[in-house]
Amino acid sequence: MNLMRNRFFQSIMALGVAYLAIVFFISQSPAGDSKVISEKLIEMSPDNRLDLLIQITGVNPLEGTAEARVLPWPQSDDIGYQFKSGWIPTQDVSIHVDSVIGGSNGGTNVYNFEKDTPTGGFNVQIDEQPGAGSRSKVDWYPLDLYNFEIPISVIGEESSLNVLPQDYTKNIDTFDIRMTHGLWSDPDTIVTMGDQPSFDAAVDEFTNGQSSTVFTATRSNSTKLLVSIILLLMVTAMTSVAILTHMVVNGKRPPSLSSLTWTAALTYSLISLRGLMPGDPPIGIFVDKIFYFPSLILTLVCSLWVLVTWVRRDDFQA
Repeated sequence: MNLMRNRFFQSIMALGVAYLAIVFFISQSPAGDSKVISEKLIEMSPDNRLDLLIQITGVNPLEGTAEARVLPWPQSDDIGYQFKSGWIPTQDVSIHVDSVIGGSNGGTNVYNFEKDTPTGGFNVQIDEQPGAGSRSKVDWYPLDLYNFEIPISVIGEESSLNVLPQDYTKNIDTFDIRMTHGLWSDPDTIVTMGDQPSFDAAVDEFTNGQSSTVFTATRSNSTKLLVSIILLLMVTAMTSVAILTHMVVNGKRPPSLSSLTWTAALTYSLISLRGLMPGDPPIGIFVDKIFYFPSLILTLVCSLWVLVTWVRRDDFQA
């Protein structure tokens, strides 16, 4: 019972409960209605279609680009046969992806697949969606947000093929990726559960071999949690050094060598803490201006004050 009344033990227990609550929160899936929307589009789409499995493999916040992999996946023998990791078309198929940099054999954004030739997918580099918001800058780290649109059109031997884009993205370091279905003819319109006309319009475009998907990249909850802890450590180090310096300069604590070493160690530790930020954000982002630079400057000044006070102490005996 005495242990339960101990304030230190109570603080540790409260911290443990808060940590478990945070872990539970960040472990929740950010998918939202995306899975339900995809399942409904599958039900509304014809069976003789070519699925387009799209996977975001990397995001470059500085360039505002993303790397994507597109794998055609036939659902009908009239289009092709599935392998374990690839496919073989039963007719000539041409896929056009509107991307910044294409990787086709002809150096264009058109990917041609010959009949009866085993093949796989292809990689493209895509740019941010036009009209990006203010948060689509790395300065907003870890609250930055990026939207990447991938318009695709598919043509078979005689006419356009039925298509259906699907999200095939795995985990990406520091980012959570969420896919939304848009319209080829209207990039500002997305498919939502409460908007049945948007489903009908999307399926009509799919049957004409056209699709447009938008991938939203946001920093993962684990990344935000780690950045918050690092910033808290910076503030704690700054506050601790400021309090110690105030006590030493005003004569309430002795200017000992241990206090000088401690303040210097905390100053250098801030540099290491900055290097721990996930995703390797560039120097000069918003959190640097608010937390890192002030903490570094203040701890450096305090260390110098402790050094001056220690040098001037007159109780030293040789």
